[in-house]
Amino acid sequence: MKKIVVDSGANLLEKSIKNVECVNVPLTLTIEGQVWSDDEALDLPAFTAALQQTSQPSTSSCPNLAQWLAAYGDADEIYVLTITGKMSGSYNTAQQAAAIYLEAHPSARVHVFDSLSAGPAMHLMAEKLAELINSGQSFERVVMSLNEFRSQVELIFALGSLDNLAANGRISPVLAKVAHLMNLRVIGTADQGSFKMLTKARGPKKCFQALITQMEQKGYQGGAVRIDHVQNQEAAERFRQLLLAEYPNASVVISKCRGLCTFYAEQGGLMIGFVKGHKQQ
Repeated sequence: MKKIVVDSGANLLEKSIKNVECVNVPLTLTIEGQVWSDDEALDLPAFTAALQQTSQPSTSSCPNLAQWLAAYGDADEIYVLTITGKMSGSYNTAQQAAAIYLEAHPSARVHVFDSLSAGPAMHLMAEKLAELINSGQSFERVVMSLNEFRSQVELIFALGSLDNLAANGRISPVLAKVAHLMNLRVIGTADQGSFKMLTKARGPKKCFQALITQMEQKGYQGGAVRIDHVQNQEAAERFRQLLLAEYPNASVVISKCRGLCTFYAEQGGLMIGFVKGHKQQ
């Protein structure tokens, strides 16, 4: 049996992708002592409200060894995809679990990919993994092909707020307040696994155009796109329509951010994963 395993940084709850079994392993998030598991039972509106209301530092925790091992189950070939190792210990823990699993199942094959990204970019990689598995390629070839594909996938995002980053000491509270008062959206990317700020835009229209400009500067020419949003379907749809106006043949899919990505992007935020070039490779 072949299986794809992702952590919840992928915003992916599907039980299968293109008929390949897929298992989501949740991270946990703690807000003022309350622990939220980033699984299918997570109450997203309540979680988002709690995140908005707190002024205290909040934390995230990666899945433990037992959770990863339970997800691996008894599969013969396991392909694991984690949120960037620069942001979480999920990748390292998944690797440790893989070593334990292989000791108990010496004939099995397990590979853990550091996505070097998050959210919709991970989702695109998971879909590619399913496609490669279904093609009948060898385990080694699937791993090599996914690593090649990973270099063609990019992530950009427009943060809904800087409040959580300020509360956790990652940026100045003054900067967060100024951004809020001036209606500024901070636009950033995943640069070799680290989140990097690119530019700022004032108001939705300028924000959307800045996102498209940044996509094009990174090599976008009409390939596959996934848009994940934090309770902001309207903005996601508006951005989709603007993108399709320029790239009418692009495949653009909209989904919701789960807990971990909501934790970082915050209310109203957008995350865009895309494949460089004209079509998915």
